[in-house]
Amino acid sequence: MSQIPRETFLNPTSLHDGGRGIEAFFNHSDVLTQGEYHCHDYYEFYIHLSGGQYYGIGEKLYQLEPNQLFVIPPYVMHGLSFDSPLINYERGFFNVSTEALRVLGFGQLDLDRFFRSCASMGYYTFQLSRAEGERCVASIKRVRELLGERDELSLYYSYGELSSFLAFVCGCEQKSRVVTDTVGQDAVISEVLTYINANYTQSMKVAELARRFGVSVSYLSREFAKLTHRSVYEYILYCRIALAKQLMRSELSLNAIAYQCGFGDYSNFLRLFGKMEGVSPSAYRRKLRGRE
Repeated sequence: MSQIPRETFLNPTSLHDGGRGIEAFFNHSDVLTQGEYHCHDYYEFYIHLSGGQYYGIGEKLYQLEPNQLFVIPPYVMHGLSFDSPLINYERGFFNVSTEALRVLGFGQLDLDRFFRSCASMGYYTFQLSRAEGERCVASIKRVRELLGERDELSLYYSYGELSSFLAFVCGCEQKSRVVTDTVGQDAVISEVLTYINANYTQSMKVAELARRFGVSVSYLSREFAKLTHRSVYEYILYCRIALAKQLMRSELSLNAIAYQCGFGDYSNFLRLFGKMEGVSPSAYRRKLRGRE
């Protein structure tokens, strides 16, 4: 039986920088001490099993419970939040590109539009029963196993298993309890996060943010980092670079992208993009277009 090219299958970078595939992970950490807010250009279907404290999506912060399922669309900032190391943290997740979702909709349902619509109504997370959680974990482990086989039949089976999982997730929107209760986080930091997420392409300094929201620079810096595990500056820069990567799918020039993302100086954009991504913007765009 013929072999499918390596990049089609699961590997640590298959979905980074414009990849079109799927990934499946099941992880257990005895102790976890890092967990920065981040985003990516694919969907994440994440199930929390044990050990987590809080999970942030956009401006919302949820207290984690066993068998809690999250559906996170592309370019939505999210991540773990905790005030002490996580012990026996167990989770599983699928990463699925929008292109793969289109295939898995079989021309009958636009899964990308469906999940974005759910997110627009605040349907990011669902509380599953123990049996439903076990079903999700079984699907993740099965797809991970099949993707490791690297032959056409196994890939076919993996898409079938993932399709069944996605049908289950669609059903969650109708029958599972949508988790709408959020944790009572610091109101000022929540407002700051909302403001940054809506305005990060504009000129923004920590001191100006502190004055705007009536807190000290030290308080803002400390509490913001406590929630997101990033400094205010790092968070803003990360959002700008993420937007730049998204805009590189368009026909805009790199210079136009830099200014549209809030970089007033193109050379500064080049330097910071290279520092964060390890490649120049032009090299990143070539790599991205090579996958399209």
